Amino acid sequence: MTGPDVRPSELSSGPVLGVVPDTEDGEETFTLDEDSALVMVTDGVVEEPGLTLDAGLERAGTLAGAALHDGLNAEQIADRVLDAAVAVDHLDDVAVLVIRRT
Repeated sequence: MTGPDVRPSELSSGPVLGVVPDTEDGEETFTLDEDSALVMVTDGVVEEPGLTLDAGLERAGTLAGAALHDGLNAEQIADRVLDAAVAVDHLDDVAVLVIRRT
């Protein structure tokens, strides 16, 4: 994900959303800055034919970052990311969780 407002984060224990058998979920503590958001997506939001996972994550991050910059609330940010996934017509397990600090 690119841009000054978008920073990808990976947890050492595995995915944040999704079901992975035989994993132990760890804890990570961080503070969201004012006017920022934490956006979590499932693979169905970022994977599609002809698009790498990294490119899909970058697209979702760019869309979420632009929505945040536009002053949208958490629901509107999630809608913008989901709308892009729906437009591709390759829906799988799609979920977006947005936590927005104002």
